[in-house]
Amino acid sequence: MNLNWVEKLEKLNQEFVVCVGVDPIYEKIRELKFNSIYEWCEFLIEHTSEKANVYKFQMAYFEKSGIEGLEDLKKIIDYLKSNFPEKIIIGDGKRSDIGSTANAYAEAMYSYWKFDVVTINPYMGSDSIIPFSEKEGALVICKTSNPSSGEIQNLIVDNGQKVYKKVLEIVEKNNEGNNLGLVVGATFPKELTEIREMNSQIPILIPGLGFQGGDLKKTINSAKGDGINIINSSRGISFPSETFNSSQQYQDFIIKSLNDFVISVGEHV
Repeated sequence: MNLNWVEKLEKLNQEFVVCVGVDPIYEKIRELKFNSIYEWCEFLIEHTSEKANVYKFQMAYFEKSGIEGLEDLKKIIDYLKSNFPEKIIIGDGKRSDIGSTANAYAEAMYSYWKFDVVTINPYMGSDSIIPFSEKEGALVICKTSNPSSGEIQNLIVDNGQKVYKKVLEIVEKNNEGNNLGLVVGATFPKELTEIREMNSQIPILIPGLGFQGGDLKKTINSAKGDGINIINSSRGISFPSETFNSSQQYQDFIIKSLNDFVISVGEHV
C-alpha cells in the first residue's frame, strides 16, 4: 500500500525530521566541476541519504536552467523514487490558482512530477487548497521567513486575528484527508510558537535556518508539541564557502555539514 506524505512522516517516529533542501544554483555547481544539475543532485543525495529522510526541491532553480533543468529534475525524482522510495520528496514551487488551473497544477505536481507533497500559496482561499487536498495534499504557506512577510501575513482581520492564524483555520477546515501541513519560517519563533499552540499536531515545514538567519535552538523550542516538524537546511549543507580541489573534499564537506546539522537538531530536542 502506498503511504501518503503524512503517513511516511509518522512512520519515521520523529518529532523533528531533517530535510535537505536541493537548490541547484548553477553557477556554484559549475564551480564545483559538475557537468550537469542532475550529476550534482545525485552526488548530494548519495552522500546525505543515510541521515536525511526528506528532500525539498526548489523548482525555481531547475526552471531557471530551462528545458535542461526540468529534464534533470524529472531524472532526479525518478532516481530517488527508484533508489530511496522511503524518502519524502517535496516540490517547493508555491503553486496557487483556482478552478481548472489549480487542478492542472495539482495534476502536474503529482501525476507528472510525482512529488510526495508540494508547497502552495493560499492567497485565493480554500479554492486554491482543495484541488491539492483532494489529491496527495500540500504544505500551505502560513508564515514565511522573509523580512517583508508581515506586510500581509501579520495584518489584522477577523476579531483581531492575524492573517497567518486565519490561514491555519482555513487549512484545518480543508484537512479532511489529513494530508495538509504548514510552512512556517524559522526567523519568526514567536509566531511559530503561536501556530504550534493553536494546532499541536499539524506537520510543519520550517525553512529559514542558516543563510536566512533562523536560530535552530529557538526554532526547535518554538515547534515542540505533538506534531512532526520538518527542519530544512539547504545551502548550509550543499554549498561550501571555500573552494575544493577534489570531489572527495566536497563529499567530506557535505557529510560533515549534514552530520553537524543532525547532531545540532538532536542536542536541542
